[in-house]
Amino acid sequence: MARFEDHFLTRREVMRIGSVAVTGYHFLPIVQPKAKATGTTAPAEGKARFCIFVMLEGGQSHVDAWDFKQGPWTPEDFAAQTLPGVGKWPMGLYPELAKRRDKYSLMRSMATWESQHGRGQYYMQTGHQHNPALAPELPSVGSVVAYEYASRRKPDDSLPPFVGFNTFPQVGLIGSGFLPATYTPFHVNTSSDISSLAPREEDLPNFKRRWELLQRFDGRMRSDPALERKAYRDFHNHYEGAVEIMSDPRSAGIFSISAEDKARYGSNPVGDSFVLARNLVVADAGTHFIFLTHEDWDHHGSIYEQRNFYQRSKELDTALSQLLDDLDQTKRDDGMSVLDETLVVCVGEFGRTPGALTNIAGRDHYQYAFTGLFAGGGVVPGQVLGATDDSGAEITDFGWSGNRPVYPEDMVTTIYAAMGIDWTKSIEETPSGRVYHYIEIFSPTRMLANRVVRELFA
Repeated sequence: MARFEDHFLTRREVMRIGSVAVTGYHFLPIVQPKAKATGTTAPAEGKARFCIFVMLEGGQSHVDAWDFKQGPWTPEDFAAQTLPGVGKWPMGLYPELAKRRDKYSLMRSMATWESQHGRGQYYMQTGHQHNPALAPELPSVGSVVAYEYASRRKPDDSLPPFVGFNTFPQVGLIGSGFLPATYTPFHVNTSSDISSLAPREEDLPNFKRRWELLQRFDGRMRSDPALERKAYRDFHNHYEGAVEIMSDPRSAGIFSISAEDKARYGSNPVGDSFVLARNLVVADAGTHFIFLTHEDWDHHGSIYEQRNFYQRSKELDTALSQLLDDLDQTKRDDGMSVLDETLVVCVGEFGRTPGALTNIAGRDHYQYAFTGLFAGGGVVPGQVLGATDDSGAEITDFGWSGNRPVYPEDMVTTIYAAMGIDWTKSIEETPSGRVYHYIEIFSPTRMLANRVVRELFA
């Protein structure tokens, strides 16, 4: 007999089990969330204290990249070569990552329930499928990590626990939901001037004087417990966080990019965000989850034009390779590399249609198979888990004990486990009254037994 966790339920069957009433979101301020564990604590995997999540917004074409499938449509300058243990690889697009096969593993059996960008990105950021009634209250994975790591903050930690870079498209950067505003992501646009995050030393006295004046001026509002003042208090929390960053002498170094690093990482906003992500984890000053967005992978037409797949691939190949190198070469006092304690995940919201190109020379959305890259944080490098058929359309080998595709729920479960977070926890005090599970087993379509992809760590 199949175990309960292996059953698949339809939406109608789930409704027969029970339903929940959704109450007004304006009651959110009175929520005092506290996570509860189940009877048994989920075992931790890996040894990560940081996570850098790279979102390939728009969906990378897996069959033109890390699950390469060569055909009559393939440009000659993709320069396909066969790499041991990997198979065909587009050396013309990802030469640097090819040299670093000893630093990451590939999961070629990923799939998702979503095929629309906004819903797909939301799914990847939260680990929950989009539900319009509940979306405003659900926190992102980064906010959950920030919430869990709050008790681990050191006295001198000044940086926000969750930082996002260059996230503007579709749903944007998902925030803390019903969790306190303290766990909302701090967003940085690397196309703008970031020098204001670290004021010049000579400007600090005036800055501090004005801040102290503001504290005296609005002190009464900050101490007002009234419900209608909640938004103000949340904004004030953000202000305090910003002041803490700007007052920390380490910020000048963390939020600056040398000319050498800028060139090594590609001399573009994407590369800049990778440099700053590296700086944040190396500094170990309070930030534990970093969400990077690499835009414009949505190539419905003209995918092989230089400005499209070629450019995106070059940017990613350069920046990600340099990041892995720097994290691996930077050592802590105990001799452990920063990469050893930093889980790096790189994935799109889905793949692209396999086989020949469409009539406008592009590839459409494809949720049935795509590839993710995982490195650091205890991940055993050099592995290729899972496989697809000759066209990249169907998963033929799942490559892990789940014996099915790796869904976003499994990916998020794996992130939590790698970071020592009990993913079986839930929070009952929510605005809707619906219990929030760190990993939701109920989806609009099925009930899924989410699992840690332990094969990444073994």
